[in-house]
Amino acid sequence: MPHNIMTFQDAIRPGSSSNGCTSVERSFADIQIDGRSLLEILVTADGGHSDYMSGFVSGYPEQSLRFADNLIRCCQPQAEHWRVVIYICPECGDIGCGAYSVQIRSFSGGIIWEGFAYENGYEEPRIIADVGPFIFSSAPYVRAVKAASEL
Repeated sequence: MPHNIMTFQDAIRPGSSSNGCTSVERSFADIQIDGRSLLEILVTADGGHSDYMSGFVSGYPEQSLRFADNLIRCCQPQAEHWRVVIYICPECGDIGCGAYSVQIRSFSGGIIWEGFAYENGYEEPRIIADVGPFIFSSAPYVRAVKAASEL
């Protein structure tokens, strides 16, 4: 079974100010699957906007460690299918503004990301068709996630 390669790339969500509305600049580690931004893949498939960031945000080490823990904890053999929010609002990090999530499960020697969805915390997650599943080898996956958490 061929495996996908997960890496992370530094990304910047630029700040701006217009007509009294200000958005904050954020630096984050964007999830890359086989060299392509997962956010781009999701936005293209879902048709929404791309103003999201991953949970690996510069200046928020505790959040980055929690995000890494959520991504890695799913790899444990006893873990149930686990839905993890992977892209959130860059202003407040609240799921109520909209977020992208994924179900993560493990199998012998690997991790599967599938069932990608858009959710907002008050409606059922809306599954995004034609994205994934992505299959990763466990050891490189864990190494990549731990390295990204040190942003």
